[in-house]
Amino acid sequence: MTSSRPSAAHTFLAAASLAAAGIHFAVMGEHFQEYAPFGVFFSVVAWLQALWAVGLVLGPTRWLLAAGLVGNLGVVAVWIVSRTAGLPLGPEPGVAEAASFVDVLSTVLEAVIAVGCGAVLARPGRAASLRSRAGWVAILVSVLVLAPLTTVAIASSADHATVEAGPGAEDHHEGAGDRSGLARVDLGGGRTLQALVDARAQGPAQVHLTFFDAKGGPLDVTSVTLEGISPSGSTLDIAVSKFETGHYAATTDLEPGLWEFKLDAITRDGEQIATTFGIDVDAADSVSPTVG
Repeated sequence: MTSSRPSAAHTFLAAASLAAAGIHFAVMGEHFQEYAPFGVFFSVVAWLQALWAVGLVLGPTRWLLAAGLVGNLGVVAVWIVSRTAGLPLGPEPGVAEAASFVDVLSTVLEAVIAVGCGAVLARPGRAASLRSRAGWVAILVSVLVLAPLTTVAIASSADHATVEAGPGAEDHHEGAGDRSGLARVDLGGGRTLQALVDARAQGPAQVHLTFFDAKGGPLDVTSVTLEGISPSGSTLDIAVSKFETGHYAATTDLEPGLWEFKLDAITRDGEQIATTFGIDVDAADSVSPTVG
């Protein structure tokens, strides 16, 4: 058994575990909507990571460090499988998911925790020596870097969950100074495209394209091209980037008024999708879309 007094190394591992838990708590809701067992998994992992961090600070022991090592390696292994071969269960069994900033950060944190636990177990005397002022300064600097990264990850996951409200959500997003609109496009076969243009009174507009499969989960789309036709008739090629599976986003300047958008996409299965839809970014009204 290690000393009951936590060292700087123990405190850092606890902080990293709390950060990973915070990210998992933030994405838990959308995973429940996607596939209930995934939501349960993220909930259990988040609570275990949070409780483990508390336990490590209150009384670090070798069995607690061993549990942190094995548990976090297990979560990392699940993530690697989900991004390479694809999980054998869920809405799309055997389909690899795209990596995003949110899940990469949480996985890096878990890998750091596992390595840290292994190092402390292998050299407990070294961990005890990190109670010096230099050790605590190093940990403080690490936490100051970790905190904003985790905050950005949680904020981006919350924004993603809002965009992926899915069929049945409110059609309009209104607020002071907003010029926003939402359109839903029936892609056939129960699949749906949700297009959101969030144009603020100041600054460029944000365009979000979220593709849903027939089960309400993310539709894996490998490429997307988007062209906008302004109220004055000029055309604009909008460069969209993949945020994560089924979600593309762009930032661009859009003048107020009714815009028509032409979208071409290709799914992972090689199917081509062509559709048009209109959004009034000034009045937050969407125009009925057509699928080609």
